[in-house]
Amino acid sequence: MSIKSNIEQVIEDIGNGNTALGAEIRSKSTAAIIAGSGTPEWTAYMTKFSQSPEQLARLLPTDNTIGEEDFDVARTYLVANGMCGSDTTGTTTLLTTVGDKLDEEHP
Repeated sequence: MSIKSNIEQVIEDIGNGNTALGAEIRSKSTAAIIAGSGTPEWTAYMTKFSQSPEQLARLLPTDNTIGEEDFDVARTYLVANGMCGSDTTGTTTLLTTVGDKLDEEHP
């Protein structure tokens, strides 16, 4: 499963009425934004969108992509989008800008 697929699954679950997950995503997003990258709060949020150590490394980022603008923008957008309601989390921007970028190979 890709990071994009993980994001899509969370969006689908929330859209299908999983209000507890929606509240959890919003709460973890808020905590991650306040605490910042590299904190336990950031890790707790990003864990919701990863299914492997490699995916989590991309999201934290501990995979050598920190400082690369496209990856940094994708990660911050993913965290900021957690503040949105379920009616806006499935936007094309989230899935193409964030999901596609985060799944790209990195040299």
